[in-house]
Amino acid sequence: MMSSNEWPLVFFTMLSQISVGILIGMLILWITIRNMETETAESLKRVLLLTAMGSMGIALLLSFLHLSMPQHAMYAMSNVRTSWLSREILLASLFLLTLILCYTSARYNIPHRNLFNQLFLASLIVGLVFMWAIPKVYMIPTVPLWDTPSTPLAFFNTALMLGGGVALVVTALLASGKSMLPGIAQMQSVLFFMITAAVFIGLLNMFLLQPDMGAVAGNLPANVDYASWQTLRIFFLLAGYSALAYWIAYQLPHPGGATSMLIYIAVACLFISELAGRYLFYASYYRVGV
Repeated sequence: MMSSNEWPLVFFTMLSQISVGILIGMLILWITIRNMETETAESLKRVLLLTAMGSMGIALLLSFLHLSMPQHAMYAMSNVRTSWLSREILLASLFLLTLILCYTSARYNIPHRNLFNQLFLASLIVGLVFMWAIPKVYMIPTVPLWDTPSTPLAFFNTALMLGGGVALVVTALLASGKSMLPGIAQMQSVLFFMITAAVFIGLLNMFLLQPDMGAVAGNLPANVDYASWQTLRIFFLLAGYSALAYWIAYQLPHPGGATSMLIYIAVACLFISELAGRYLFYASYYRVGV
């Protein structure tokens, strides 16, 4: 069973990945959608940045709960040259800083709005490098279930799926109580296909790349009910995606579809699925050799 002290790490990684995923979703929207209505695009940009900033800020606060002595957190960045953990904390801090600059640029013109594109690109690059640093912390040769290509793929896929899902929720909240905002339906369609790609990649990773934890369960330091957790993970993944597919096929084309409760239920299911997967990841820790 996973140690209770590791739950802060679960939420630190997932919230961090959501934050990066929101930026990826923003980039995809701005690349794929042309001539967006300015007021809608600006409102969405500010709210998405605020959401990403809040998610990353909470993630950093939660990371301190994992430390036995939080007052020594400053020393976590003392070994950046050789330690992926130090790099992870440094990149997390830089990512939050760039998000704050992006938001103040878009919302308060500090620094100037003309610098927003450069700030956004810098934040996205830092976020992607941060996304690479997170799994590198866990890819230790003596931990065989973690030291595989499946680990970075799974972490990156969480960013795509949940970042896209949270962005979809934001679009629904913006449209709630109002008539359909111009361009919102098109944005939601793009985000749906982003989530679709993540679900497809996640299933491929789950069945083709991830090590068979069930085959080595006897080697684990504590009994883990792998089959039950994996079933729970797959059930909520398929339930969440099915709800989104139904929503986009039958509710989005009709007036008020953007505010459907199915969006919130579906994204909650996807979050539970990823939470179960992250539980299995941390519970699969066992070392071999020295």
